[in-house]
Amino acid sequence: MKLLFSKKHHSLWLTILLFIPFIAFLNASPIYILDEAKFTEASREMFVSKNFWVPYFNGELFVDKPPLQNYFSILGFYLFGVNEFGARFFSGIFGVLTVMSSYLFVKEFSGSRIAGKTLFILMSSFFFLQQFQLAVPDPYLIYFCSAALFAFYRFYVKRNPRQLLYCYFLLGLGVLTKGPVAIALPGLSIGLFLIFNKELKNVFSYYPLLGLLGILIVAGPWYWCVHELTNGAWTEGFFVVNNLERFSGAMQGHGGPFIITWGYVLLGLFPFSFFLPQALKNAFNQKENPLLLFSLIIGAVFILFFSLSATKLPNYTMPCYPFLAILLAHYLENNWFTLTKGVNKISVLGIVILAVLLPFGAYFGLPLDPNLASQRSLGLWLIPSAIGSLIGGILLFKGKFVYWFRFTGASFLLLALVLFGKIYPSLNEINPVNTVSKQMGKNAEMVVYKRMDSAFPFNFQRIFPVVQNLAELNAYLKKHPDSYVLSNIRNPKELDSVTTLQLVLQKKSPFEYHITKVYRKREEK
Repeated sequence: MKLLFSKKHHSLWLTILLFIPFIAFLNASPIYILDEAKFTEASREMFVSKNFWVPYFNGELFVDKPPLQNYFSILGFYLFGVNEFGARFFSGIFGVLTVMSSYLFVKEFSGSRIAGKTLFILMSSFFFLQQFQLAVPDPYLIYFCSAALFAFYRFYVKRNPRQLLYCYFLLGLGVLTKGPVAIALPGLSIGLFLIFNKELKNVFSYYPLLGLLGILIVAGPWYWCVHELTNGAWTEGFFVVNNLERFSGAMQGHGGPFIITWGYVLLGLFPFSFFLPQALKNAFNQKENPLLLFSLIIGAVFILFFSLSATKLPNYTMPCYPFLAILLAHYLENNWFTLTKGVNKISVLGIVILAVLLPFGAYFGLPLDPNLASQRSLGLWLIPSAIGSLIGGILLFKGKFVYWFRFTGASFLLLALVLFGKIYPSLNEINPVNTVSKQMGKNAEMVVYKRMDSAFPFNFQRIFPVVQNLAELNAYLKKHPDSYVLSNIRNPKELDSVTTLQLVLQKKSPFEYHITKVYRKREEK
């Protein structure tokens, strides 16, 4: 037992503990969020059809992303069944890998104290943790990009050729996960790092052409096969629509001003993100430290790129979060005794005030949406985290700096567990998919008019027929008179005006603008 619990096995036990927040509640909430629903259904259709080359969603070509995430979900289906846990299992595993690889990397170059702080900052960032609870490509991209950049830095410092090979291999997997962004932003970060260190003249010592060839060997075969099998349709849909148009124009309403990306970063690494301005300035002032410069450049590249992109989402910048956590950990380690002074004091008070306001915001804010009024008591579940943060703030101003860090981080880790285990599952109880399933049953015959909530196919485990106009709908109902008509079109009056249909159910989606409506043919008198 002494040997098992010795310092030698510290990393092993740390990894085991990390499984709790990443794995514990993967099956607590149904698949419902738009992107997760689409990717999970695409994985299910691959699993059922055994067509592992071309992704489809509800029987239509699915061009949103390459298939690596689908393959991991399919493996989860084989291991655990076609359910939420199976779809999300490997997302959680990659969360463990991301946090653990970050810890080991920082421990190697900055010591165990800063490594521990880096790990704790990531684990207390509840919005960052949430990404690894979802069956989407981002958990995999976050790991592949961050681990590839860790490997590059190891090569830069130690000149171990295996690390460079590992870097290019991981970037190839990133391209199979989310496309060219997986090499564009890490590549730009590496290039700028070499320029700042006046080493661009030595760029060929990093074998970039062989690296690109390696990435092509890893990712190229699938891209070529899907291009051939779809006569170029997938290639055009992915590269033109989901890359060029996503950068140049806001897609699905996910736009916003330049500054919103910085807001997403503050949310993504909250609570300790409130020290990010100081940490960035500190890294710039100590740019002679290669690790700080490397982390600073990576953070700046990702944040600025997605600030300029027309489409903005909170998850886009997350591959740089391990590096921002490194900057935060270095800053906090070297500024313990100034946390109650100047701008640091403002950051501490900001964390405490926001934490205390969260339960009040939820309790009084949820009833503002009539659909969520019955869930207002969920705000009370946020009180323990608020109390923990308040205690941490009090301890800080009594000179207990380490206890403040521990209480604050633990409070928001607790918040994450409450969100995943209680709040999100409760809110999902009232989503339209769950309501329709309970009232009509999952075996009820249904036809979709134009569009539906994307979570229906996976939750009902089937493909829905879709009609695009009233003529097609009437023709379908002649053949299937007992079928329900399902829709969440922006103009619901289009179906309300059809005299042969009667509305049997309507349900607004939580936190969304669309309303799911279900109709049925009127009985003839």
